[in-house]
Amino acid sequence: MRIYKRLFPAVILLSGTLLLAACDSPEERAEKHFQNAIALIQDNDVDRAIVELRNVFELNSGHIKARQALAELHMQQGNERAAFAQYSILAERDPDDYESRIQLAQLAFNFGSWDEMDRLGTQAMELAPDDPRVKAIALTLAYREAANDGEASDRREMGNQAIKMLEQNPESLLLRSLIMDHSIREQDFARALAEIDWLIGNDRKRARYYQERLRILAMMQDSEGIETQLREMVKIFPEDSGQKATLIRYLVSQNDLDGAEAFLRELVDEAAPDETGAKVDLIRFLAETGDLEKARKETAKAISESNDPLPFQIIGAGFDFTEGKRTEAIAALQNVLETSKASGEGVTSEQTDSVKVLLAEMLLKTGNEVGARTHVEELLAENSTHPKALKMQAAWQIDADETGPAIAALRLVLDQNPDDADAMTLMANAYSRTGEADLAKDFLAQAVQASGNAPSESLRYASVLIDDERYLPAEDVLIPALRLDRTNTRLLSMLGQLYLRMEDYGRATGVIDSLRRIGGEQAIQVANGLEAEQLNLQKGPSEAMAHLEGLANETDATVGTRIALVRARISTGDLNGALALAKELREADPDSKALLVVLAVAHTAARDYDAAASLYKELIDDAPRNAGAWLRLSQVGLLKGDREAAKSAIDGGLTHAPEDPDLLWARASIAESDGDIETAIKIYEILYEQNSSSTVVANNLASLLSTYRTDEASQARAWTIGRRLRGSDFPALQDTYAWLLHQRGDSAEALPILESAAEGLPADPIVQYHLGQVYLAVDRSEEALEQFRKSIEIAGPADSRPQIEEARKLMQSLQNPDPAQE
Repeated sequence: MRIYKRLFPAVILLSGTLLLAACDSPEERAEKHFQNAIALIQDNDVDRAIVELRNVFELNSGHIKARQALAELHMQQGNERAAFAQYSILAERDPDDYESRIQLAQLAFNFGSWDEMDRLGTQAMELAPDDPRVKAIALTLAYREAANDGEASDRREMGNQAIKMLEQNPESLLLRSLIMDHSIREQDFARALAEIDWLIGNDRKRARYYQERLRILAMMQDSEGIETQLREMVKIFPEDSGQKATLIRYLVSQNDLDGAEAFLRELVDEAAPDETGAKVDLIRFLAETGDLEKARKETAKAISESNDPLPFQIIGAGFDFTEGKRTEAIAALQNVLETSKASGEGVTSEQTDSVKVLLAEMLLKTGNEVGARTHVEELLAENSTHPKALKMQAAWQIDADETGPAIAALRLVLDQNPDDADAMTLMANAYSRTGEADLAKDFLAQAVQASGNAPSESLRYASVLIDDERYLPAEDVLIPALRLDRTNTRLLSMLGQLYLRMEDYGRATGVIDSLRRIGGEQAIQVANGLEAEQLNLQKGPSEAMAHLEGLANETDATVGTRIALVRARISTGDLNGALALAKELREADPDSKALLVVLAVAHTAARDYDAAASLYKELIDDAPRNAGAWLRLSQVGLLKGDREAAKSAIDGGLTHAPEDPDLLWARASIAESDGDIETAIKIYEILYEQNSSSTVVANNLASLLSTYRTDEASQARAWTIGRRLRGSDFPALQDTYAWLLHQRGDSAEALPILESAAEGLPADPIVQYHLGQVYLAVDRSEEALEQFRKSIEIAGPADSRPQIEEARKLMQSLQNPDPAQE
């Protein structure tokens, strides 16, 4: 009883408080939270202010001022993604809110989301065309379009216009960025540096600005400035391993291995006693530069001296795996997980997460995808935002055409680290699958920037630009990467090919000279190939051949150089010369399987098919799983006109190498030409499962599904696979994509694409039939009749494929319409 007496007054007081609170409406209570938030903001207590603002939305989600305040607080904290979400809600609630759209467009620019910037900027232009910030947005979008289209005069005029606008709006990040790019293109590096330094001063934690400054220094060939800048970036972004990697890559490209090692040892000395990351970086560097014994010693020392030896034990397992001790390495990591699970102590969750990811990667490399997926799924069940696990999961989802979940997962990764180049590359792959080529290119460009112009990212993006015939932007990507990695043969090879396409032979010669200075068989081979191609373009095949003859006759000529001469002789029609040289090479090294293939190819070119077949059978007897030999034997059969022998060779190859993609492809082609479409589809399904990133496999599978199957599931799958073909310039891919559009009811959109395909494939009756069907769908019956007639003529009277039979029926009905239906 005594306890109740003591509590009774408190209960009465609490009840009174609740009754008073109940008298306030939700809007009134929301306003109180808002006023509390304002007071906290004035006291600079931002974290608690954000909590109060969120309380506002629980009571009144339509509180505009609270939403604006929260967006501004997120901006102050540098949390741009969160700010973008709040401004998006504001814009959705008020169609006339131009302020939010301006903020959203500027944020989209920061993210590199040009489609979003275009959409939001257009809305802002409609609402507030005279606002200086809107004018900057409009000019930025127009400038980018001119720069992409290669209209130098328009771009130059807009750059000068931006300089004038900056006088009225000196705080504009958009104008500063535009002027910087304009200055780079005009070779005004002093102005470009001034603008990027202003941007850095305005936002010292935006890594992209430092990458831009590095690019400018690279163009200026300021080696000392580059190294200084890279060292500064390591200090500014100590948690970003990519900055350290870029500096190391640069020092290695300068042949300063000692300097790179010294830098890493400095980081080890500066690290806290329990910090293992710096020593891990040092060990990995030693291993990657070929000093594995030294790396092993450092690892053993770290294991014996460290209070936390697990990271170094993991590295040791990685070394074992690389050296072929795969079973032992996997067993060691599995033991770590089992021990930590049993003991429940000694290993942090972060460490076990790292072990699970590494174990998944190892299992994947050994072909155990099920085991790899199990570890990744287990990790994500415990830690749903683990970046590496999310990226592995996203890669699998992209392969399975589950692009929506993959994009969502990658956004989680980028929310944690906006400069994750791997995530950006995967995002580009996902958008490429959905046919959104512009978005894919944007993410590839961002990946180059985020990676610090790393070779893989630069090559990937430059290749896309070259395919689009955007040669100058491709050069702008490759050169900064080379400034940081001067001896990279792949970068030099692509740059040399680019200059040949541009017919810039002077700079192509410069690339060839650089490759020769690097030396080594690979670099010399690339240089020889570029030089021969350049001579062929400039002076014709005879000069190129003479050049290769000279190289092959040099005393230090490699086998690769002489094989290249065999190929060149074949391509120019000197079949006897090619055969003689191939025999000479084979006699000099009778045990070489590669030279046996070269000799077989030479016999094939000289139409001595029996001799070629005998050599390929010799290869097969020695190595029955040699899929290439079976495939070439099949090709010899086709050249002899013996189709059954060709088919038998493919079937024989598949007996020994049932999963070989080239043999499967050949078998699918045979099945298709035999009219066995279902078998062809089954084989393409296998090929697609093996490598769903292959555009050609995707096209063929989507084409067969959409052309020969009518069920809803097959049509839906064909669209999922084939939508990536949007925007292609290749006629076969255009035909597939346009036919898919037509089947989905978008015949008007399909028409111009299919007209282009039919023009590019004038001898393909199915493509002409498809165009006829689309003409029919858009009520252009006369043109449809002409197309069906053309399809039938090309196919010939013996062709009984369903499409050709349908074309015959439709031609008859169009020529002789039923009067009753008129």
